[in-house]
Formats: sequence, C-alpha cells, structure tokens
Amino acid sequence: MRDLKKITFLLGEFSLQSPAQQILDRFLLGYPRDGGWRTFPGTKCFVAASRSIGDAELTRRVRDHGVTRITDELGHFATSDAVIIIPTTPGAKHGPELPVRTASAIRARVGTCFIYGPLADDFESARLSGRSAAASRTSLLSGTWVPVAPRLPQVDVPPGAPLKEALVVVQGPKPAAELHGLDLALALVERRRGGEAGIDTVRTFAGEDVWRDSERRAWSWPLLAAALSRSNSPQGDALKDARTQDLAGLGLVPKLAREPRGVSIFHKDGLRTTVLVLDGVVADINFAVQLRSGEILSAQVLRGPSPAENHYSRLVAAMDDFFRTGKPPWPASRGVLLSDLVARLMAG
Repeated sequence: MRDLKKITFLLGEFSLQSPAQQILDRFLLGYPRDGGWRTFPGTKCFVAASRSIGDAELTRRVRDHGVTRITDELGHFATSDAVIIIPTTPGAKHGPELPVRTASAIRARVGTCFIYGPLADDFESARLSGRSAAASRTSLLSGTWVPVAPRLPQVDVPPGAPLKEALVVVQGPKPAAELHGLDLALALVERRRGGEAGIDTVRTFAGEDVWRDSERRAWSWPLLAAALSRSNSPQGDALKDARTQDLAGLGLVPKLAREPRGVSIFHKDGLRTTVLVLDGVVADINFAVQLRSGEILSAQVLRGPSPAENHYSRLVAAMDDFFRTGKPPWPASRGVLLSDLVARLMAG
C-alpha cells in the first residue's frame, strides 16, 4: 500500500454539485467508510482548473483547506502519486483537452491516473491511451459513480451467469444520462458467462421509435416493468396523491415519458442491452437483467440527495484503493468500450 502524499486534479470546471466538487471535497474533508470517517492526513491536493466557473468556490477551498491552485500542471505530474482528470462535461466531445492531458500524465509515468467518465472521446483514442499507459507502467482507469453505488436490493449478475437481456432506466440530459446508463450496463453484463464478447451493432432511437423498438423486440416490456418496480420516485398520479401504480402494466409509461430516447446494444454473443432515458416516468436509476433460465433480477441504484450526494463516496473509496494499490477495482477495458459506445451515441 503506497502513501498518497500528492494528488493532482485536472478539472474542466469547478461548480457546486459537479463531479469535480464532489470528488475533490471528499479527498479534502473525508468521506464515510466502513462505519467510520476516512480522511487523508498528509495528502496535498493540487488543482488545475481550465475554466473560471466556480472560481469563488475553488478559491474558498484554497483558503480554508490548503488546496494549491496551479497553472503548470505538466511540472507536477512527475511528483504526483495520483492524477485525477474530470472533464467539463463527461461523455461530451472534448477536442484536444482530454487526450492531451491524459497523454501528458502517461508520459510523466504517473503511478495511477483516474478519468471521470469515458477514457477518451472515441474507441481508437481510448485504446491508444490504454496501450501507452501499459507501456509506461501507468495504471489508468476511468468510470463514473453509478456502477459502484449502493443498490436496493443489493443484487448483481452472478459471476458466469448466462444472460439473455439487460435494461437500464435513467433520466437527464444527453449525454450525461446515457453515460450513466451505459457505464452501469457494462458493469452488469461483463459478469456474464464468457465476459464481454464484443459489440455487433448499436442502435439509437427517440420519440415514438422507443415504443416501436419494443415491438421489434429490441427491448422487452417485462424487463422495463421489473426495473420500474424498484423505483421509489414514480411520477404522474403518485406525485398528486401518493397512490401506488403499476406504471408499465397500466400503460402509463408512454403517456408520462417526455421526449423519450434510448440506445440498444447487440453483442456478438446474442445478448441485448438497452438504456432508456425516460424523463417524467421515474426520477431514479433502475435496472433489470434476465438470465437465460428466465429469472429476472432488478434493483434501484441509490442516489443520495443534495448537497452531500453520498453516492460519490463509494466511487472515492474505489479510487482511494486504486491509488494505493495500483490494482483497478474493475476491468480497465470497460473504459475503452464505454468510450466506443458514447462516441457512437454522439455520432448518431
């Protein structure tokens, strides 16, 4: 276990409730873990922020918590125990910002580097970053908070289980919603028998095509019903009088959904994976998977309320262990595949 004496943060911006704020603050103030409060005594945080958004908040952390703000990030890489890169809008195209910063960290032979969101803007860039990191003995990892957040119930795909279909329900703007959904979906299905076999085709759809694709069996209503059954934030009449409703069974989903959209992934081993963005139906993240035996497993991903948003604590715990051991808590290849899927999504 190595000590963390210096962490360098490369931030696209810094604003309240952003991933940058949530992650940096946990390294500054600590976070709940294993029944206690995990802190980082002796760890110095250096921050390079490329945009002025949130300057007042970042200045307050410089004043109150000893953050050092830097402009010459390249000069700090070689002496950093870890580098954390958080783009302005994870999942969106970043131009040269993300690949240049990632390449610079790798060339400096930083021990560990974590990127919030996809590893890169496209498949080839992600694969190149992975190869370069391996050549320079830099442990490179990427991802979001969603796969490691608590679930209700705490279920997962049994290791080596034969899977037939997976479905994730999310909400929010593009590409953030799809990024969260795809990251969770990949974490679920990579546990199946044989692991990830590769992607055959990817299809995006929106509006009425969402429901037409269910008729074409691109995704199934039983899985959507199972996922929605785990929600504790159903919309519609539940907001008026707190009544319980079977949103799928009563045919309310198409009526409640505002500008629905989705993406279906057809894997080379026959697995179907779908992410549906259903604003107006529920207000939390839910998933369902069907085994080839017919059994359906489903759960809600617990998202802590603002301002604490404690779902980030599990992610920081994973990053903490990764930085100290150099061992990734999930396959680094997931970040490459996530980069490919998000790039296809944005192109579509």
